[in-house]
Amino acid sequence: MILGALIFAAVWCLIALLLRHYPETMAGYNTMPKHKRAKIDIQKLGRFISNAMFVGVPSVLLSPLMPSEGLYSLLLCWIPCAILIVAGIYVNVRKEKFEKQ
Repeated sequence: MILGALIFAAVWCLIALLLRHYPETMAGYNTMPKHKRAKIDIQKLGRFISNAMFVGVPSVLLSPLMPSEGLYSLLLCWIPCAILIVAGIYVNVRKEKFEKQ
């Protein structure tokens, strides 16, 4: 279980780092019309989503310490994914924060 949690945390951190350095690879950005792309501060958006992904890493690293399988899976995968979903909802609700000025 420890090895699985470490591998998951490493892959999750790698994706977060890649997203921070290459935010244009975010889903939907390349298929967006150019006039909409011009309005988005993609660097700020990439940093925000990357930070949200890093917030979930401690729960992944604590997951092997849990006594039951249910708590293990909750901390390993559901909490980091829930944090990412909440960050996505926040981005959609507060669109003006991620527009170029």
